[in-house]
Amino acid sequence: MIGSFTHMVHTIMSGEYNRVAGDITYISSYLTSYIAVWAFIIKLNRVAEIHIFLADIETFGKPQDFDRNNNNFNKYSKINYVFVEFMVWTSVSGSNIFQTKNCQEENLKFNLTEVCGLATYTWLPFDIDYSPVKEIYLMFQIFGVHLLYVVCGFMAWQVFEITQHIIIRMRDVKYVMFKALNQEDPLKRKNQLHFAIRYHNALFGLVDRVNEIFGPFMFTHMVVTSIIMGTGIYMFLHSNSLSSMFVFIGWLWGLCMVCFSGQRLQNESSELAVAVYDLPWYDCDQELKKDVLFVLHRCQEFQVLNAEAFGIMDNEMFLGVLKLTYSYITLLGNV
Repeated sequence: MIGSFTHMVHTIMSGEYNRVAGDITYISSYLTSYIAVWAFIIKLNRVAEIHIFLADIETFGKPQDFDRNNNNFNKYSKINYVFVEFMVWTSVSGSNIFQTKNCQEENLKFNLTEVCGLATYTWLPFDIDYSPVKEIYLMFQIFGVHLLYVVCGFMAWQVFEITQHIIIRMRDVKYVMFKALNQEDPLKRKNQLHFAIRYHNALFGLVDRVNEIFGPFMFTHMVVTSIIMGTGIYMFLHSNSLSSMFVFIGWLWGLCMVCFSGQRLQNESSELAVAVYDLPWYDCDQELKKDVLFVLHRCQEFQVLNAEAFGIMDNEMFLGVLKLTYSYITLLGNV
């Protein structure tokens, strides 16, 4: 990131303006990844608490189809990991590492002094364009890119899988409430309904913890992803930069997972409210009616994935980021 930043400053001050859009792509991508990863690491204990809750099948029982869904998520997580690794290494392979000849030709043609053979265009106040210094610097670049992007891909998957498990439990709450209110024995009906209410409240608290932990990550998606994707597409269209294209696809994939999860959470939350209302709670005694009304009141607060206090991750946010991405592409094309 430092090399890209110094390259951007140097090429602007020298009047060359060489690959500035690419520098912006990598600076935005790396800086956003750094911030998101550190915000995640600081709250690892809270992440562990969420996983402990989701792994607990004794307190509230095992949700319906839990094993089947869990096996599917395990399979999908492996596919996601392979996809992220493929994207990272394809991005590295499509970078300037294998464009040394073209880079040297550009240096001669336009009288540039670019260091050829690195992952990104880099300028430093001291000479690194000789062996083995350049190769060592390249290895640090590859290691940093791989580590950052894989961890960010893991974080996007964490949001996706945790949200899906919460949705599974929301469906289980509907089943538990249905079972409770159809119980003929008044005492069993009361105990089972109170159990369902505790279950429901625990899920509400779990969503709050997810937002607390992953809020900074989702905030960066809302604010910076459009810049990364816009400059990435612009570089691909104007410079045939495959690396920038794969950076675009990677961030789009992460945004898609988070927004899809947020939309499903909203939908399931609203369906829970309707399902509780449709139950035969009106046949219960006055005390249980008050309990059900309390649940219905809580259900009016739809559960969402928040990008801190600045927005909600859902389909509308996804389309908004895509529109802003197009605006950045148009802006760069007119500069």
